[in-house]
Amino acid sequence: MIIQTHSTMKHLRTVLLALFSLTLSLTSVYAQDGGQQSSQQQAQPTQMNWADSLRMARAENAALTAIINSISSIDTARQNELIQWIITDRTIRSRVISALRKNGYRISPNSVAEMTVTQVPPNDFNDQEQLLRIVIEQIGIYGNANIRRILGPALYDEINSRQGYEFTLISSQEEQPKIQFVGINASLFGGDIIFKSNFGFGINVGDDYIGYPFWLPGTIGTYGLIRNGTTDFRLGIEWPLGQSGISPFVISQGLQIRERKLTGAMAFAAEVKQDLGLLPEQSGKLHFGLEFRDAFTPNISSFPYVDLSANSPFRTGVLSTGAKNSRDSLYYLALSAHAYVQYKMPDQTLKGAYIQVGAGMHSIQPFSIGPPGQGPNSTNTDLNFYDRQNFFDPFVKLGYIHTGETGEDYAISVQYSNTLLTDAWVKLFKWLELEAKYSTVIGRNPYPWEWKDYVMVSPKLILNF
Repeated sequence: MIIQTHSTMKHLRTVLLALFSLTLSLTSVYAQDGGQQSSQQQAQPTQMNWADSLRMARAENAALTAIINSISSIDTARQNELIQWIITDRTIRSRVISALRKNGYRISPNSVAEMTVTQVPPNDFNDQEQLLRIVIEQIGIYGNANIRRILGPALYDEINSRQGYEFTLISSQEEQPKIQFVGINASLFGGDIIFKSNFGFGINVGDDYIGYPFWLPGTIGTYGLIRNGTTDFRLGIEWPLGQSGISPFVISQGLQIRERKLTGAMAFAAEVKQDLGLLPEQSGKLHFGLEFRDAFTPNISSFPYVDLSANSPFRTGVLSTGAKNSRDSLYYLALSAHAYVQYKMPDQTLKGAYIQVGAGMHSIQPFSIGPPGQGPNSTNTDLNFYDRQNFFDPFVKLGYIHTGETGEDYAISVQYSNTLLTDAWVKLFKWLELEAKYSTVIGRNPYPWEWKDYVMVSPKLILNF
């Protein structure tokens, strides 16, 4: 039995050796006759893998492009904060269409469809304008980086600057900062408190329309106001300032504010400023302004601060007695009414410049306390009114507001109406400005209720909660 098993295993080994020898022979023949073809077949799977990878990468890029291009909606709550315009310049349109075609977009080179551009103004995250969207026909490209890549840096910057080509602006930035809850500004010239509802209250000191800044008119105005978009309307009452302006206000030794010469009288006051919307944005903006102030007829009780002693600066009609500081008359602003049209230059021409042209009139009312020629000890306190002095006021104002990367940073204006008034301010911080007003009489002598010139400087606090 053992012999038979050994013989069987020997036979099996012989068979295996024969099969191995046959395999080597076939391999040798295959290598000699079809070696080149076999090599090509072995390399083919490697070439197919590279092609598959490239195909997959292109498909992935197409999917990502489709996803980016599908982001075409804008939050309607922030729509009014964006800037939009229609490009009408043929050269710019042609260059944009050519760039789109080079990037695979199907659009006719002679397309006449509107080309709309949407821009994001500077904000807390970006200190410069950025393009958000460009749409023509059914094609839209979105996102700052994607638009810059498709158009190229030169064409992108040219469109983004809105300079050197024709366009029609269809929406723009808000002129006033967006109020979260309440906006406050305050200075010696007055101030406003505006709530999110666009309703608020205002205080005004002075009458710039006739060139009397600060307390020269002798009144302080309190108003209710509505400021909604391009409309600014205020309605209120002017009140006498009191005796504080009769003598100079001494700040420190050698530094004082000139007293006023007009006696304040209570008055009804109203003012409105409105964008007429008659011009396309590319041609500038047209505004209308109107102010009206009409004093109530005063009586002696309207002047609770009046001192009737012999040396009082309020004492009138005692010149014959030689009383110190006596006058023949007192004066108050009885009427002030002015209207104007403002033209704001387009951004492409002279951004920030504007001109106001209009006309109006104002009236000064002379009066005396007691009859003329009364003695210093007279107890007669009746008011005697004399002929009003009416003045026609041509109204011309030139101004410029400079806008930097963080918004409006300084401004200057020169106005002629009753006097020459210069107003300038500069932003020191986001919350603080410094403003100065200078008024001077030109071409005539000052009236008894005027100074030859007057200057006032005031800080202005700006807060937005």
